[in-house]
Parts: sequence; structure tokens; C-alpha cells
Amino acid sequence: MKNQTKKVLQKTGVILAMVMLFTMLAVPAWATSESNSGGDTTVPGVGAPYVSAYTVTDAAGNELQRIEEGQKCRIIIAVVDPRIKVDTSSSVSVENQKEAWLTPSGGTPLAANVKVTSTASFASPSLGDISTTTFTADKITSNGLEYAIILNDITYLGGDNKLSLDLSYNNYALQLSTITQPISQCVGSSTEGAKASALVVTSASYGGGSINAGSDFALTVDVLASGGTVGAENVAVNLALPEQITVASGSTNIFVGNMKPGASTQVTFQLNASAVANGGSYNITVNVSGNSASDSAALTAQMPVTVPIVQPERFEISRTDFPEYLSMGEEGYASVSFVNKGKGIIYNVSAEITGDGITTTEGNQFIGNIAAGTESSADFTIQTANAGTLNGLLTVTYEDEKGNAKTLTKEFSMTVEEMQMGGDDTMGGGMDTMVPMEPEPTGVPVWVWIVVGVGVVAAVVVVLVVLKKKKAKRRAAQLMEDDDEDI
Repeated sequence: MKNQTKKVLQKTGVILAMVMLFTMLAVPAWATSESNSGGDTTVPGVGAPYVSAYTVTDAAGNELQRIEEGQKCRIIIAVVDPRIKVDTSSSVSVENQKEAWLTPSGGTPLAANVKVTSTASFASPSLGDISTTTFTADKITSNGLEYAIILNDITYLGGDNKLSLDLSYNNYALQLSTITQPISQCVGSSTEGAKASALVVTSASYGGGSINAGSDFALTVDVLASGGTVGAENVAVNLALPEQITVASGSTNIFVGNMKPGASTQVTFQLNASAVANGGSYNITVNVSGNSASDSAALTAQMPVTVPIVQPERFEISRTDFPEYLSMGEEGYASVSFVNKGKGIIYNVSAEITGDGITTTEGNQFIGNIAAGTESSADFTIQTANAGTLNGLLTVTYEDEKGNAKTLTKEFSMTVEEMQMGGDDTMGGGMDTMVPMEPEPTGVPVWVWIVVGVGVVAAVVVVLVVLKKKKAKRRAAQLMEDDDEDI
């Protein structure tokens, strides 16, 4: 029994001696005097490994700005391990120090073991999809060993965006370390270091063209929560309107609420252009506001919209006067009146009468501009070249306030008779002759005798009336004398 116990103790002593010897060989002699921030004097170098940079790409190597829940990607993490470094003040050469780190006395090249521990947020890739870049002498400096950890086909599961890794080496003297890096590209509302989305007005449209004064129109606004990994809260769209434009229904403010990263929304405002607005362009300002879902920072966006308003055109032909009958060779007269009932100016008005067999002395008349609420007119002298019913066309051309050429037309017709030249009797030889006209009677015209007769009759009547009145007066006087004698 004593012999067995003695043998066990001897074996244990041998094992302990071998462990101590291996430890002395595994750690370079020039590094044993260093201590890390945790106070472990057996670990060469100072401090723990840390992440100096990282990037997220797809399988093809294209950099990603956003990682959605359930999306696979590749994460490359640049690591600096300050424990593995060279000491320029050491008596051991830098080359020998690097060689001692890269190929310990055991002969096995230095290698790292990486394990994903934040499995609630990231699905760990298979072992074959986790690797590091090769450890080389040029990557060991006085600051530490620089290399990259490559995680292929790692899946973001949503929620927390912190990626945690356990890092160890085949050099047991380097203790297990944990490094944690928030991946800001992960989309989520509670992620550390995440990028806030920017609110962007991608478009604002009223349909294009011009708006008639007094009419309603719709303004549609598209808003995007762009470029971030966390969304926006309390998003609202507001309009700043000029006095010539008002809200037809609803409000100048529309509350949208929360928007996820990459989400877009559309709102529509019902507006009205004032009936008394002068023609011209008016500016509407679209304002978007909200807060970042991560830290409640204010988010704003703005876009100006120019809306051209025009007064409805109310230019018309108010009156026309065309001849109904003309004789061949006879001139006729026509007139036309125009009225501008709108609130804008009508420019470059001209008028012309045309038709087969119809010409005018004036041709195409230029009238000029017609101000709002005023009237103008044009007169024409018409000549005809054909007999019968002739059809004519009055054409009025003008330009509206936007410079668009427009036309008003009105058709008319008139009857043209041939000139009467006398009878159709012919003389010998087939020559047409004029029928001789009867000579005018000479002497006093009949109507003169009629007037004289009427005058004589009137004179006789007047004389008879006067005589009758005188006779009545004499008789009355005689009666009065007879009465006096009786008294």
C-alpha cells in the first residue's frame, strides 16, 4: 500500500514538474515581467483584446448599410491584442520576440479560437465559417498583434445588436477574453450605437400644370425614413401656405406617427386657390418633423413647392353684325365686339373675315391687348365677287397670360344678288339692246295739284267757321237789346 502511494506521488510530481517546465517554455522569458490591467502577471502584454474597426458585407463582398431581422451577412472585425507585442527595450531582438510569439517552443503556430456567445441576437455560423487572417510577423508591433476575425453567414436574429465573442489562443498562457461590439447596421428600435434614420421628403406634387383661381386641388407628399437602422417617432407633416392658398378640407398638419427604418408614407392635403388671387406663382413649404426612436433626437425635413395660379379665361365675342343681303359690286359693312370678363389681360388680339368670294378692305386687323373687364371692337368693309349664298368665317386670334395662342371663330352667311341690267329683247344680228326708257312727263306734277286742292278746301273751311262765329255774336247782341226795351 505504501509503495502504491509512493508511486502515485512520484507520478504527480513528475506531471507538476512537466507543467511548470512547459509554462516556462511557452511564455517568452522577456515577457514574464509584464502584467495586464487585470493584474495577471502570467499574461504577456498589457490590456485585453479590443475591436479597432469592423465592416458588414453581403456574400459577394458588397458593403451593407442595414441588416434586417433574419438577414444573413458577413461581419469582419479588426482586432488588436495588446498582450501579443514586442518590447523594444528588451535585450532580445524584435525578430526573435516575434518568432517566439508566432511559433512557441511547442512548435505549433499561434492560432486563435473564436466563439459567438451573443446567440440571442446572432445565430452562430458553423465552425467552417469562422476564421481569422494569418498571423504574421509584420502584424506584431509594440501596440500588439493586429488581425481580423471573419464571420461568414452569420444571421441577425433581431433585438439587441451587440455581437459578443469569446477569444482564446492555442497558447494557453493567453487567457480567454471576451470582446463585444455593437453592430450599428442592425435594424431595431433598441440597439446600441445604431444609426438614426433621416426624414426625407422624396416628392411633393399637386398634379402639375396651372391651377385655376377659385378651384380645389390636392397636394400629395411622400416621406421616407432613410439611411438608418432605427426608425422615427411622432412624425408629422405640416404646410406653410401663402394667403392666396387655403385648406379646402382637413388641416395644414397631418400626424403620421412612427416610421420604421426604410419605411415611406404618403399624405394628401386638400387645398383651394383663392378666386381673387392674381395670376402668378405661389410657394408652399412642406415641413416634416419627428424624433429618433433611439435617443429622441429631433428629425426635420423641408421641401418648397411652387404652384402657378391663373385666372380662368373669360374672353368671348360679345356681338356681331353682318350684312344679310348685298348686290354684286355693292360694299357691305360688318362689325364685331369682344369682351374680357376675366381678371387677366388678353394679349395680341386680331380679327379677320374670310370666305369664298368674300374679301375685306381691312384684311387681318390687329386690335392689341384687352384689359380685364373691358371691351373692344373691329369694323370691316366687305366686297363680294360671286352671286348667291356666300359663307364667311370670322376668326379672332389672341394669346392668354401664359403666352398660349388661342382662337375664337364665328360663321355667317349672306345672299348676294346679281345687278339688274334691263330687258332681254334682241335686235337683228344677235346683239342685245337696251329697252328705251319712257320719257319723264313734263309740266306740274300731279302731287302739286293735290296739295293746292287740299289748301283751298282748308281755306274755305276756315272762312265759313269765322263767318259763323260773327253771325252768332250779332244775334246775341240783338237779343240783349230786345231785353232792354222790354224792361
